[in-house]
This record gives sequence, structure tokens and C-alpha cells, in this order.
Amino acid sequence: MAVFEKTTTAQSGKLQLEYFKKYRYPKSHGQLLNFYGVEGFDVYNTSVPFADGGRSVIAGRVERRDTERSRTLFFEGGGTEWTLIPDAPVFELQDPFVTFIDGELVLGGVYVDWDREPIYYETRFYHGKSIYDLKYAFSGPGYMKDIRLLQLSDGRIAVFSRPNDEAIKKNYGCVCKVGFAIADKLSDITPDFIYNAPFVEQLFPDDEWGGCNQLHDLGGGKIGVIGHRSWGEIIGGVHYLHYYSMAFAVDYINGTHTPPKIIADRSCFPDAPAKQPRLADVTFTSGIVRLGDGKAILYSGISDAREGCLLIEDPFLEYEN
Repeated sequence: MAVFEKTTTAQSGKLQLEYFKKYRYPKSHGQLLNFYGVEGFDVYNTSVPFADGGRSVIAGRVERRDTERSRTLFFEGGGTEWTLIPDAPVFELQDPFVTFIDGELVLGGVYVDWDREPIYYETRFYHGKSIYDLKYAFSGPGYMKDIRLLQLSDGRIAVFSRPNDEAIKKNYGCVCKVGFAIADKLSDITPDFIYNAPFVEQLFPDDEWGGCNQLHDLGGGKIGVIGHRSWGEIIGGVHYLHYYSMAFAVDYINGTHTPPKIIADRSCFPDAPAKQPRLADVTFTSGIVRLGDGKAILYSGISDAREGCLLIEDPFLEYEN
């Protein structure tokens, strides 16, 4: 596997946003997803839909508006209408995501220990034949989110990480890094393996950050990444966050990557309340479903209170061609 060198300068997210609004803004407007069976709770930052037991299922982060103590529940349905599966298992996780490895479903999410000081969190992974058979597999390093896995066509497993601890800030002067490594098998993926993954250099300027939310094998040594890129600003003493859906491709044979491009922002979706005013401009990308006709459906959490979907141009076509 090639090493990613510092051969380019990271592009400004603000300039990327201007380009998106001028040239890439979707022609259609997004929709909000409706979740039934959890009245009084918000559902957001879901997985993309996946097949399980002959039905289409979404895993969703479920919590009340005034707290971040959440659970991951499973819903069945389609389009914008989703209903709680009452007998499905419940996981104490935030921001669930799924992939398939060795023919099994792999569920990941962020576990938070609210009783530790400071509050502790880690990304946990479970695997099984279905949502009813999920068993704990492993955890990532403490205080790391945005760990994603993808089984490649040769059976190996691509791993993307996102260290953002004090060592990263001290040694590199930036908010976070995105790491990438390839494991031979699932049992090789340990916290040390994830933490020490070599960096994909020059993705974001030092005062911005981002992470991977979903991975696609594009063939020919290329991986398509759906993620988020972000920055913050202080207004009236309050730290406001700006999160945008992005896509880029990694060529792990040659050790190169394309610049992250913004593919959706909050204005692509209908108005809806935010969990807090400072989160009004947040789209936390779940991922895309490629439709095979040059289009894709993008799923995204909206302002930490709702989930939306949006028809867009397939962001990976230019990388495949």
C-alpha cells in the first residue's frame, strides 16, 4: 500500500462551499424522513437503508430534544416512512452505521460512558447474520469517532480512522487527521491498528475538520468516501458549527486522493427545528445509495434533530471514469 505524501495543499471548505452553490447545487429539494413508534423522541444521524430479513431497515439515533443520551433502534419501511421494529435489539450507541464483511452485517456506533469524568466515548462494532444476531466484535481507540470499514474485492478490509486527541493538535497543529490502513481480516483490527493508521494527508486546512461516514469500493484500487467537512465560528461568545456533506476518492495503490468536494448543505433540506441554535447549519452525512443511473440518494442527519434524504448526481462517477 502506498504512503500518502504531502503533495498538494488542502482546499478551503469555504471556497468549496461557494463552488458547490454555484455549480453543484442539486436540482431537486430534499425530504424529511418520518419515524413512527418513538413519539416524543428525535431520530437522526441514521444509517443508510440496508436489507435484513427480506425488508429494508434503518438504524437510527433516538433521543429526546433536551439530551444527548441516546439509543440506537431499528426501523423498517421505505422512502420517507419508517416504523419502529418493536422486537429488534436496542444498542446504547450514537450515530449508527452499517457495512457487510464476510457476508455478515456489521453495526457500528459511538458508545458514551456518561458516568466517567471526563465523559468517555469510543466507537464499538457488532457483527452477525442479522440485526437479531449482532454480537460485540471490538472497539476503536478511546475518544475516536468516524471509524469506518469496507471489505474490498480481495477480501481485505479497508479501515478509515479519525484521531483528534491532544497529540494530534500538538504535533500537527490541526483539529484532526484522517487515517487509512488495510487489514487482512476483521480480527486484525485493534485499537492500536486503528490509531496508528497512516494519514491521508492534505484533506482539510488546519482550522477545519472532517471525517468519513460511508465507504464504497470503486474498483481499480479506488475507494469512494462519503463524509462530512466542518468548521466553526464564534458569534456572540457561542461556538456555531458548520457541517457539510462531502465526497472524495482514495487511490490506495498509488497513494493519492481527490480533493473533498461538498455535495450537500443544510439548505438542500426543508426547514426543521435544530437541537440547539448553534447546530442550525449542520448536515451530518449518513451516506448514499447509488441508483445506477447516474443518480444517488443521499441520507443525512439535519441539525441534530431530523434525518433527510436528497436526490443528487452520483458523486463517484467522475472517479470511476
